[in-house]
Amino acid sequence: MALFDAHVMVDWSAAAVPTTGADSIWIGIAEGGTTTVENIATRRAAETRIRDLAAEAIASGRRMLIGFDFPFGYPAGVAKTLTGEANAMGLWAWLDKRIEDGPDNANNRYAIADEINRVYFDGIGPFWGRPATAPCLDIPTKASSRKGRGHPPERRLADAKAKGAKTVWQLAYAGAVGSQVLMGLPVLYRLRHDPTLADHIRVWPFETGLTAPDAPIVLAEIYPSLIPPDPEEDIKDAGQVRAVANWLAGLDRDGVLAPLFAGPQDASAKDRSQIVTEEAWILGLDAPAVRPVQTKPPAAAPAPAPRKLSYVRDPAEIYAQSFATVRAEAKLDHLPEDLHDIAIRLVHACGMPEITNRLAWSADVVANARSALSKGAAILCDCEAVRSMIVRQYLPSDTGVIATLNAPEVPDLARNLGTTRSAAAVDLWRDHVAGAIVVIGNAPTALFHLLERLDEGWPHPAAILGFPVGFVGAAESKAELAGNSRGAPFLTLRGRRGGSAIAAAALNALAAGLRPPR
Repeated sequence: MALFDAHVMVDWSAAAVPTTGADSIWIGIAEGGTTTVENIATRRAAETRIRDLAAEAIASGRRMLIGFDFPFGYPAGVAKTLTGEANAMGLWAWLDKRIEDGPDNANNRYAIADEINRVYFDGIGPFWGRPATAPCLDIPTKASSRKGRGHPPERRLADAKAKGAKTVWQLAYAGAVGSQVLMGLPVLYRLRHDPTLADHIRVWPFETGLTAPDAPIVLAEIYPSLIPPDPEEDIKDAGQVRAVANWLAGLDRDGVLAPLFAGPQDASAKDRSQIVTEEAWILGLDAPAVRPVQTKPPAAAPAPAPRKLSYVRDPAEIYAQSFATVRAEAKLDHLPEDLHDIAIRLVHACGMPEITNRLAWSADVVANARSALSKGAAILCDCEAVRSMIVRQYLPSDTGVIATLNAPEVPDLARNLGTTRSAAAVDLWRDHVAGAIVVIGNAPTALFHLLERLDEGWPHPAAILGFPVGFVGAAESKAELAGNSRGAPFLTLRGRRGGSAIAAAALNALAAGLRPPR
């Protein structure tokens, strides 16, 4: 049985400006027998994308391996010198407090390297390599210019074994990895401590030891040069993440990935302790040489001869039969007349007629919501999925449909508030919420936080459509809304069930009622 449902491989970048193409950030995602490759221009956007992938996996009960192509630690002794403790993850926290990395990739990595150099040799090394214009004169431009005593090791144990691996101390010039480490370790720290992920994510081998992890989300170090890039990609970086994602997914599928988490079998007890506490290890570095590199999933079996299936193809007939079935099977007689069409649309969105027995509402929700929508009231969505499913043709042309989850300030706001990004994004609704329609289809924390803000005196929305889904907080947040909506008209579905499709269906039904597709 495979350890993971998805294998996500990241080629990192220390670029100082938004960059795509060669030498930028690439993410390869292997899942369900297919592999996709994404190119992301900034580290901030890439961090958000990786966090979202992990959060979606957690929400759906899938396990995910996330590999990054830079060293997770420095050579033995560095962490203790800088932080006072021989612990790599303590050094991650130390760097997170110092590294500044803007949404446009502007960063202070040379200044931090300069600071570290001053700890060693009175400012001559161990970092070397910088642009001629960099105002950090304590960073020599050549490795040979480093002098003094107390030089830390040049390479980790893994780097010494990985053919062609560069030293972590080289910051610039061809093949340099030092800058990626400085700009990558704070990202690992934030992912590990993100409120949404923290209980589900672990770092190999620092938290798991040299054994196959059992956490839902696992962060591990990779070295793409272990295998050739996929030749179908024009850009080497893209070919590398595709190839490594496919390779590790193939090893996992064949049941031979788990042993690779054991690390080097010939290492001494001292070396293994060094790996687990300070240096980390490269996943796949110990793969048997006899195993052929597989850069693509196995070819599918030949498709059977095509045959014509029997099903309804006419859209009008599909529409008519669908809603006739809903009306026949769903219980509606306990609902107010003006909720019938909305309830039918909700059942149609999820295929479960029984949900009509779980609806809770305020008497004025339909009238208030339709009145507000007819006047072009703003629609506030807790996620992009809800926003994307709202039918704009039903709305006045100037209606604003707003989702703030991916706003650049949200990650920092979430950390400051000690909550999820979904909840933090609600704070950006402050200037829009009066008279708006709130549509929540994903995050219970967004609904809880909205109710907290209403308790603090926020103006009331015209209606709250509360349909968060999940096993933690979904039922509770909706029960709180139904029990005390803070004076706001509302419609919700009690229990764990919900989701973006149901939430958007409620809004669409309020906006237009039942209409045949165009």
